[in-house]
Amino acid sequence: MPWALTETNVLDVWESGLGSTPAGRAVLLASMAAPAGQDVADLPLSMLNALLLHLRSGAFGNLLPCVTDCPECGESLDVTVSTDELRAPGAGRTAEPGPGGRTEPAVATLTSHGMDITFRALTARDVQAVDPTAPRARRHLLLRCVLHVSPPADELPDEVLEDIARRLPGLDPGADPLFTLDCPQCAHRWQAPLDIADHLWTDVSGYAHRLLHEVHALARTYGWTEAEVLAVGPLRRRFYLEASAG
Repeated sequence: MPWALTETNVLDVWESGLGSTPAGRAVLLASMAAPAGQDVADLPLSMLNALLLHLRSGAFGNLLPCVTDCPECGESLDVTVSTDELRAPGAGRTAEPGPGGRTEPAVATLTSHGMDITFRALTARDVQAVDPTAPRARRHLLLRCVLHVSPPADELPDEVLEDIARRLPGLDPGADPLFTLDCPQCAHRWQAPLDIADHLWTDVSGYAHRLLHEVHALARTYGWTEAEVLAVGPLRRRFYLEASAG
């Protein structure tokens, strides 16, 4: 059965993710919503995002408050996005079952610069394997998609890899969630990306910090252990917090 974020495990999840990379945290959080034993790192990114959206909806609701700037006039916008807006039609549906029923990223072939290239959709493991600050990080990431080249080539031109990059959104809809925005200041319309894992991690981090402050306050006042504080339900805990503050 999939896990869920609860008061008893959110502190462990937060602590585990503190020293991780953004890609590592995405895998950690997605694993909370995946069936037990599923290796989410090898799922196509759209399916990873679907798990993150499911977890986010169950733990914090369907509405995601966001702040962004209009690329045309620079106006700062406070917007609320629903998880439904971020679920791309067809997301994850191009993945195919592999050996043992494991979900495999979708595969496609294109012809570019006289070569036939077979490539697959990106996975979280691909993103984890490439340091985004390293030189030519984008090239290294795209190379991980390549399965076969005919005729063989010692090195693929950047133009070929960019042809692959242009095909990836169609191969795995939902890998890079976008939502449409209209600027009330200049009426500019554009599609903005949203990093679901980063947004969810901010929610988890904020939730964990609030819990830790409650544990600290009640432990100092009543001498309770962390486990004893968390064993008290949120409503009763709020009463004790208000009583101790008064």
